[in-house]
Amino acid sequence: MTDKPSGYVYILEVADIDLPVCKIGMTTRDPISRCHEINKSSTGDFIWAVAHSITVDDCRELEKLVHYKLDPLRQKKREFFNLCADDAYKAVISIIESQSDIKIMEEFDSKNSSKIKIHRKKKNNNNYPVRSFSAEYATLLQSFCEVLGVKGRPFGQFNKPFFGMSDGNEGVQWNISIHPQANNIHIGVNLEGKMYKDWPISRLIKSEVITPKLPRIIQTLDAPDEIFLTFWRDAWQVASRPEIEEKYIGGRPFGLNELTGEKWQSILNEALECLDKEHDYRKRNTQNVTMVKKDGKNLTRTMQVSPHLTIWSPLIISEKVEDSIRNKINELTCIYRWMMQMS
Repeated sequence: MTDKPSGYVYILEVADIDLPVCKIGMTTRDPISRCHEINKSSTGDFIWAVAHSITVDDCRELEKLVHYKLDPLRQKKREFFNLCADDAYKAVISIIESQSDIKIMEEFDSKNSSKIKIHRKKKNNNNYPVRSFSAEYATLLQSFCEVLGVKGRPFGQFNKPFFGMSDGNEGVQWNISIHPQANNIHIGVNLEGKMYKDWPISRLIKSEVITPKLPRIIQTLDAPDEIFLTFWRDAWQVASRPEIEEKYIGGRPFGLNELTGEKWQSILNEALECLDKEHDYRKRNTQNVTMVKKDGKNLTRTMQVSPHLTIWSPLIISEKVEDSIRNKINELTCIYRWMMQMS
């Protein structure tokens, strides 16, 4: 290989199964031959097929750039990414168009390759929902991590209603969530109902029930109508959290401007019921909940539940991405400090 090798950046998809996962790599040979090698050497992974390949004058550098840009969606220590192959292809093309050093080649010759510029495999199964993916999403998540100076921890998947990145801390977290269908972005402060260090969600709820401090903090905010509180009821099925009709504690999200002292106490008491009183509220409780089924036949079950608090605000990017994220984090810093102190 030369210092600047011509070749292919390829995108592999799982053969015959529609999954929102792909593999992105590079080769100076035929991508189909490289795919066969990967399948032969695989030890329990998926059987892959070539979905797309792009011929460029520096495939090594393009692979590095793509992996860097899509790092928020990358599975740890692997070349797997949590998005479908077609969305990955759109992201790669967007990345190429946003720079000038790497060029797409009309055709590329080598001993083991055929002449192809872009190869795309058609699938027979069209049940997978098609959604457009922009490389700007990956850049946004990367900017969030850079502003906070963290590596970050991704959550959700692109084919779900939302996905995003947290700062990776156990307990109170900064996070950014992207909602493609609604076309909006949230920056928030988050505390899940997990054990972490001695059930911090329990300490926060019990502290606020006795001496509520959040209403006083709300009075100091410049725009409480632009900040929202969502107290979730998470139902647990082993390690997953299926959707339930009773997901909102208090019945819905609330703007902080409408959160009266009486309403806050009511929400706190309902959240506390999601924890086990016999264990000093340091364990999940069990409740009857209604699981939402795709066929419309919802199912009532007794499941373990726990409370989950998020206070968030929409992110409007009106300047540099990093500056917009930094300004929104500054707006929510007093909420973050309160949540840290109470938990």
